[in-house]
Amino acid sequence: MNNSVNRINIYSTKISILFILIFTWLLSCKPVSDITIEILVPAEITIPPYIQSVSFMNRSYTPWLTIDPSDTANRPVQDLFIIDTILNNKLFLGLMDALNISTLFDLGGPSVYQLRRSDGIRFPEPLTAEQVGIICDTSSSDCLVSLEGFSIIDTLSYHYIYFDEIFEVVYMLAGKIQWRIYDGIYRSVLDDFYFTDTINWIVTGDNLEECKDELPEVVNAYREYGYQIGFEYGKRLTPEWSEARRFFYRSGNREMMSAAKLADMGQWDEALKIWRSVSRSEKEIIAAKASFNVALYYELEDRLIPAIDWATKSYTKYKDDYTKQYMEILEQRKLDKLKLQEQLPAE
Repeated sequence: MNNSVNRINIYSTKISILFILIFTWLLSCKPVSDITIEILVPAEITIPPYIQSVSFMNRSYTPWLTIDPSDTANRPVQDLFIIDTILNNKLFLGLMDALNISTLFDLGGPSVYQLRRSDGIRFPEPLTAEQVGIICDTSSSDCLVSLEGFSIIDTLSYHYIYFDEIFEVVYMLAGKIQWRIYDGIYRSVLDDFYFTDTINWIVTGDNLEECKDELPEVVNAYREYGYQIGFEYGKRLTPEWSEARRFFYRSGNREMMSAAKLADMGQWDEALKIWRSVSRSEKEIIAAKASFNVALYYELEDRLIPAIDWATKSYTKYKDDYTKQYMEILEQRKLDKLKLQEQLPAE
């Protein structure tokens, strides 16, 4: 009986070793390789090239002139004004930090024109053409980036989790912020955007009061919230680098494997020669894979027209869903490139 068990163990060990060897071999001969590339994504809003100078304006309603009955924290008026000041400062600081990252804007040390309203309207109608003209002429700017209004609430809640025998305390900041961009040359609205966001701070523990003490102070929470909202809106106005995943085919025949090894070593030009040669193969699926790889090569070179041509050749030879998706990606990148040419200054 013992001998039988030993034989089974030895046999299982041999199978495990064989499995590992086969798995390792499969990895070395994997059909594709993943790579990560960086892509410049255009801004959502294109600032016209005739705009040379930008000014900033805070047109939001001055909140809490008296204690708001919906303010369950019953904060004194002076505290509410402090929070308002901190929030507005951080909104514009985040916005300007995002814009300063881009080559589109050279802000220097811009000031924010304070045109606070007291009409009680959270989200107002746009400025008239005449108003835009007067403000732009006064500020000597071609464009106004304006904080139009906001509505923000903060809440503190907690409950006891009986299963874990702990308290969970949640402090939440949620709001809606309206930004507008006014064209000072043509007296029109370039962008009208509502930004909504929520931040939760969650603390758990055995003692309820200790959990509350670990939450950020109200002013610090508003600082973080305001900066984040401002920065995110600034990103809407600036092109941004983003990572994207791509792959190329390794399998098909020995030539494809050799080209893949060259690509692994960064010798893409040498790999291209092989892929172009294999793309003429009589075996359509192999030719399609090689053509796909050629398309990737040209995308890496930012030559999107030949990349689209080669991706189309690949799909014509072998109708693969991945290739079709790649063609759509390349077409979108071509449109984005045209948009970037409008947004980025010529070197």
